[in-house]
Amino acid sequence: MKGLFYVLLLLLMSCDTSETTDRLLAEVWSKDQNIRQQMTVLTKAVTAEGRMELVDSLMSVCEEVERIDAENMMVVDSILQRGLPKGLSPESYKTIWIVIDHAPLDKQEAYLPLIEQMSINGLIDNDEYAILFDRIAMKNNRPQRYGSQSVQFGKVDNLQLYIWPVEDAERLDSLRASVGMQSIAEYLQQLTTTTGVKARYEPQLSVEQINEMRKVDL
Repeated sequence: MKGLFYVLLLLLMSCDTSETTDRLLAEVWSKDQNIRQQMTVLTKAVTAEGRMELVDSLMSVCEEVERIDAENMMVVDSILQRGLPKGLSPESYKTIWIVIDHAPLDKQEAYLPLIEQMSINGLIDNDEYAILFDRIAMKNNRPQRYGSQSVQFGKVDNLQLYIWPVEDAERLDSLRASVGMQSIAEYLQQLTTTTGVKARYEPQLSVEQINEMRKVDL
């Protein structure tokens, strides 16, 4: 499969057809999702079930996530060298977004205007642009807008999961609705189910306060 991936990359560089790009991005999507599924399963087993014997396996998978993300970003960079290709499948445009969403901060900031335009043009969903917008804000230690990002900290036997502070708590649900997101209450339930850790949202919590909380050895 890895050999096929590089063959497709060479084909993209030589002929640059939408069909070849779609095939390449389908492989990128598969790699991104498969490794994250492994990470999710292992994380939940360690945090919710207390299976500490899986910690080393989880660390190995996290390292593999970083490697795959870097490789996928190289592919997307090569695709976008001459601008956003036209005529790709909806799945391909979503893959471009998710690779950028999982990229380092400098790549996220560089491509944010492109992702915004893709959202405006209906090539990706509005909430996908919102997620990237929030992720950049959190990485820059600023309040987020749509409440899509959370932070987890503490010891394995006492993990804490909080929604990262937001710009405007009073308008949060309306802002989320404006980009097609569920209410913050529904999102908290989803996070708790997915991670196995109770998700919390404190509207008045500031960036400074949550950073102080993260320093405490819980």
